[in-house]
Amino acid sequence: MRLFRSIAVAIVAPLLFSGCITGERPSFGSQADPAIEAVLSKLDTSIGPFTASYSLLTRFGNIVTPVTVAIQNESERSITFGDIRFLQSVGGFRTCTLSTGQCSITADDATISNLSVTHEFYGSAPAARIRQDVTTMVGPAIASVEQFVDQNATCVQLSFTSGTKKYCVLENGMLAFQDTPDLQITLTKLTDTIDVRLFNTSLAGQ
Repeated sequence: MRLFRSIAVAIVAPLLFSGCITGERPSFGSQADPAIEAVLSKLDTSIGPFTASYSLLTRFGNIVTPVTVAIQNESERSITFGDIRFLQSVGGFRTCTLSTGQCSITADDATISNLSVTHEFYGSAPAARIRQDVTTMVGPAIASVEQFVDQNATCVQLSFTSGTKKYCVLENGMLAFQDTPDLQITLTKLTDTIDVRLFNTSLAGQ
């Protein structure tokens, strides 16, 4: 019996010690970080009117797509990815193929699934990504101010065991820059005017 107890202690002790060493890695997501909050507090607060042009790089497949976001007001928006256009109005969403003029009465993100984004890429989508990122980041966030289209953008860089991610947002709430393993999104132009043709459901008349 005494021999059995000695063997049990010899086995359990290393396991307990190993558990201490391989415990949970430190996470910074549980504490509010001013650098992160500075970006989150601005993202997806834009109400227009303005038009923003983006260059979207989908790293998987190295696909470069021009994207145009036109925001008339809180309930009227147009988001165009090449031949696909998302239209928001007081009546809801439509997703249209411009070359055919055919539309579905929904925000159908499956139409742009090859681009690894949703139609909300410029606001609520990066905000959701940041909130998820803070649960796995391994160091404090790094704040900075950078310029995009001659405007100051509030930026945050997050660190992970596999690398870093960066997000930048303009004062008007629009995403200015995102650099992540799957995407690079860069704001290339911003105007305070709206081209009404961006709310057409087809290329006719454009």
